[in-house]
Amino acid sequence: MDEMDLREALATGEKLQEIVAMATANREVFKEVIKLLDDDLWTVQKNALRVVTEVIREFPELYDSLLTKLMVMLRKSEAVPLTQEIAKAFGVLAELTPESVSRIVPVIFANYRIGDPKIKVNSIYVLEEIMRVKPELLGNVFKDLSFMLISKDPADKLAALNFISALSENGLRYVTPFLPKLFALLHDRDEVVRASTVETLVAISETNDKLRKIVISKLKEMEGEQSELVKKKVDEGLSKLLLREG
Repeated sequence: MDEMDLREALATGEKLQEIVAMATANREVFKEVIKLLDDDLWTVQKNALRVVTEVIREFPELYDSLLTKLMVMLRKSEAVPLTQEIAKAFGVLAELTPESVSRIVPVIFANYRIGDPKIKVNSIYVLEEIMRVKPELLGNVFKDLSFMLISKDPADKLAALNFISALSENGLRYVTPFLPKLFALLHDRDEVVRASTVETLVAISETNDKLRKIVISKLKEMEGEQSELVKKKVDEGLSKLLLREG
């Protein structure tokens, strides 16, 4: 497969497994796929990255250079499917080279905190993926999450809730320190924050008997809630958790 055929196949998404097999067996093909991470067409970049992510285990000497490339792609990506693929690639590298990823986590978090809107959104995808795959790499980011939960900006609180939901996929170990602030957010002045907090608490308590009982109690205390949005989330959450209680 020549360079033109390779690019066309990646643009259409056809023959990806064939390309994976070729790139695994032939380093030169793999190098050509890596070059296409810089293509002008985001679908080519996305599918090239899918191939690279599957093959990269065979080339540990390229882990750090791929990480550098992903940081550049993260800042430039304007297509959600591409950003999602970038996030998955960060997740793979978090497993393969955790030390390297842990060093760049603060940079990604800084991109979220001070970047433009596009970079903020892109960074959220990546941070959530790392939280799911390897939460222990987050280090001081946990402190920042605590501050985000008491921020005056509702967007910070909502982002923190998303992060905590991702963390909960590894069990309650990483979530427990945030519970007092989550319970406080049930009374936040912003109805969207309250509704999202209800959703988060319901999601993280479903499989834990002790926490589930506490969350049910907290939701029952919200009977005087004025917001229709929050009321709906409370009713849905109670139904789900009480069904779990049997």
